[in-house]
Amino acid sequence: MSKKITRRKFINKTGSAALAGALVSQFGYNFALAANKDPVSLLLGSHMDYLQALAPKYSEKFGVTPSIETVTTPDLSVKLNSAYIARKSVGDAIFVTASEIAGLADKGWLHDLTDFVDSNLRPNGVMENSLTAATYKGKIYAAPITIGCPVLHWNKNLLKSAGLDTEAPADWHKTKNSWNTMIEYAKEINDPDNDIYGIVDAWAGTHSFWTFGALLQANGGSFLNSSLDPVMNSDAGIEALNIMIDLLHKDKIIDPATPTYTWVFDAFPSYNAGNRGFFLSWPFISGIANHSEDSAVQGMSGIAPLPALQSSASVDGSEFLAIPKYSDNPEGGKQFIEFALSLENQIVQGSTSPWAPSLDPALGHADVVKNIPFAGVIRDSYLYPVDGGFSADRNQWVEILSNEVSLAISQKKNAKDALNDAVNQINASRS
Repeated sequence: MSKKITRRKFINKTGSAALAGALVSQFGYNFALAANKDPVSLLLGSHMDYLQALAPKYSEKFGVTPSIETVTTPDLSVKLNSAYIARKSVGDAIFVTASEIAGLADKGWLHDLTDFVDSNLRPNGVMENSLTAATYKGKIYAAPITIGCPVLHWNKNLLKSAGLDTEAPADWHKTKNSWNTMIEYAKEINDPDNDIYGIVDAWAGTHSFWTFGALLQANGGSFLNSSLDPVMNSDAGIEALNIMIDLLHKDKIIDPATPTYTWVFDAFPSYNAGNRGFFLSWPFISGIANHSEDSAVQGMSGIAPLPALQSSASVDGSEFLAIPKYSDNPEGGKQFIEFALSLENQIVQGSTSPWAPSLDPALGHADVVKNIPFAGVIRDSYLYPVDGGFSADRNQWVEILSNEVSLAISQKKNAKDALNDAVNQINASRS
């Protein structure tokens, strides 16, 4: 690659204030709650320009301009935990990631939004599986504002050169055992002598968690049971991990550097250069691969939900809004969340930014599809399991599991022993 591409650089080049204004004028707003005109404060992700842009319209509607503080995703956990330990407010509505919700809810630091979701979001068509990460012990503590999970990208040029159907992967998520079909395709593409590999992924650190989780659930398994006990050492889990091991050591069709790639942009350059057949990664990669000037797969990078074993599956990476216990104006926070998650503003979000909305009708809206051509792929991915084992200690046990998966991938342990050891360590960490 001649230029370093970052997710931030890509998303900052998108958006249209003019279109946003036109949509707001077209639809207007309609709220069930009585207007709350008290001061309201927001803690938003530093990348959430689309939510910050709602402030003038919120002010116009309710007569008060939200005060906005931003935080980067890596700094979010420390900021929230330090504030709430001290019983301080950092916002009436706050940005939370999928991995943070259960831990905050377990400490009693989030308001229960179950009634709000039932009366507002479900009737508006929220993607039901996007609520998985927000649900803890039967209650919903956050509202998904933008959704996304790993999907399948493929290089149509390499498929065509190998005499393979370039459009077949688009339907693999509907076809049982299509993971095996992808492996067969990857074998046909594979040419290590010329640095061509059938698959590339990122498995260093905790990144193997995403692919293992997808395979685990696609095979009918889960990370945790209904009591939140670890059960990823099931037969489904062992088979899932063996698939990953075989890609690297038996079939040898995955980029051998995959276990060293720590994030998406470590793995992306070889795909962008046209030297990898399939790439398991986030949806936004499609925009870069198909439209960047230095991409060797311009207009030739396919995108679809992940292939299936028993079914397709992925792991949720959505972002949410929640109302903290120490909010000074919880009703104002709820009012902003309802405002942001109205169908009208979800369409604005999806048609003027790269952040996919969580409402099904917005994902299918023509203006959203024009701006995010793969919106339908994201929608279809959420028709399948996207659970990520969302317990209060999720961040801790993901580290434990990922360390054991790494030992199995490097063949220092077999899959069964690695997963059994992971479960034993997780249980010990909870005692």
